[in-house]
Amino acid sequence: MQILAVVTVTVTVTVLVVAAWALWCARQLRRHRRWLDGAADPVLLVERNGRIRFANRQLCQLLDLPAAEVRRLRLEQIVLPDSDGYGPVWATLFSRHSRFVGSLGLRQVRYRAGLERMVIDAAALPEDALVLLTLRPPSRQNTDQPHHYLAQKLLQTAEADAGIGSWVLQMASGRLDWSREVHRIFGTDPATFRATESAYFERVHPADRARVRAELDTKMALQQPFDIEYRIIRPDGDIRDLLERNHIHCLPDGTIDHLWGTVIDMTQHKQLQRQLQLAQLAVEHSSEAVAIADGDMRWLYVNPALCRIAGRDEAALLAAPPSFLLPGADTALRGRDLLSLLGERHHWQGELRIARRGSMPLPVLASVSRVQDTGGGAETVWVFTDISRIKESERQLQSLAFFDGLTGLANRTLFNEQLERALQASRAAGTPLALVFADLNGFKQVNDRLGHQAGDEVLCRIATRLSRAVRSGDLVGRWGGDEFAILLPACGDAAVLAALLQRLQQAVSITCPQPAAAPLAVGASFGVACFHGDALTATALLAQADQAMYRAKSQGGGAVWLHDGQGLQPFAATAGSEAASGQPAAL
Repeated sequence: MQILAVVTVTVTVTVLVVAAWALWCARQLRRHRRWLDGAADPVLLVERNGRIRFANRQLCQLLDLPAAEVRRLRLEQIVLPDSDGYGPVWATLFSRHSRFVGSLGLRQVRYRAGLERMVIDAAALPEDALVLLTLRPPSRQNTDQPHHYLAQKLLQTAEADAGIGSWVLQMASGRLDWSREVHRIFGTDPATFRATESAYFERVHPADRARVRAELDTKMALQQPFDIEYRIIRPDGDIRDLLERNHIHCLPDGTIDHLWGTVIDMTQHKQLQRQLQLAQLAVEHSSEAVAIADGDMRWLYVNPALCRIAGRDEAALLAAPPSFLLPGADTALRGRDLLSLLGERHHWQGELRIARRGSMPLPVLASVSRVQDTGGGAETVWVFTDISRIKESERQLQSLAFFDGLTGLANRTLFNEQLERALQASRAAGTPLALVFADLNGFKQVNDRLGHQAGDEVLCRIATRLSRAVRSGDLVGRWGGDEFAILLPACGDAAVLAALLQRLQQAVSITCPQPAAAPLAVGASFGVACFHGDALTATALLAQADQAMYRAKSQGGGAVWLHDGQGLQPFAATAGSEAASGQPAAL
């Protein structure tokens, strides 16, 4: 069924394409018919294979055949080829983008009265992949060409609406005919301005004049169509950029009979081109990373800044799938496809990470906009700003806000937040927790005798040992000065609590050597408060642990006291356990 559906869609698309092509051809044919039926000479539109696409009324009268029957004929049935066909000019007429205008020379033409030699003029119509053939007797030189030459008709109708002007220059007489559009481009009045070759060159910009003359002489000698770009100065002083397309029409003997062509005002195009170049320069040299993707998220363009921050070259990035963009802090993007996200809105902004080879992903602020191009398609424009320094600053600020600057432990603010969360979880799960305060003993002697640097080293050492002594879900914080707080969730069993307290006592028991004297011993007094799911608040629990610690402090170094909610008592499992804590560790 899926294959059938695909085949059905393919056939449907093919039919639509063929129908569109047929409609386009019909429109082109109607356009040509309006122009060609008004020509004085018999005219044919011929495909490369010799099939006749159109014949005007004059040709039908010459052959004495209706138009439908003429279209069933082939070119060789009307214009007889020589032994070499129609010569090398025929292939030139059908070359890609050819705008050739020339002569096939004298050819035998078969018509109702028999055979007659006629001059066959040819003009390439590359947009339609056709050749226009005009048949005329060799005795008539078509002296009224500026008014009846078919090319002029083709260029002064629909093309003029697009800002294209046409002109014809007779080589023998020097007569120059401009269409109204050429006069508009040059800023001249058709009623008062007499177009001549010298008047034309007077309006060419002085800086371009010599070059234009030289190009005309060189290209005319080749007798091939050619283009020239130059500037003109209009009577009002305005400078315009023009594109002139030239065609050469030769007589059968090879003499140039006349030139004809078109003039296009390229000023706005040049200005737009310059704006695009400036925009391209801005994007290419921008410190912001920029990328453009099509509607299927295939990368069409990446600028050097994106290559630099991604650590890849342009080819690698253009071939990369969109997965090199990783979800960042924006949770709305996690697990969602980038394309589907953009399908919901035309703009999105959030944090992403760019995967980099051999390095950590780079955090970026991404701004994405969906834009419609002139062809009706949709592209997405991505702008990435490197926010790694901002993230590092945020991390440092967060560290300053929630962590102790000396030991790296949680500070009082973070500890209180975690305590509140632990109490909520404990109530919900019905599991008790324990809160422990530790106040160092002997620390003042270290500061007084060995200095504050030694005291800082003691605090950092004890902080490290405490962090290693607790379980993975426990939290150690520096409460202030030489006081530490330890949060022990899910710690209702007395034996488990006793084992943890013993490890904590070992962690704080260290010695500090001093010159020419006995080492200084450091220990701690502990206060413990337990939460059993009652209405006790964090503030009340902290107060109980603090009371227990001060009672232990007053009882001598190394004591552990417990607040059971009713009052204070020594913690039996560890009371007087300084000896049980083992030998103090040396600093």
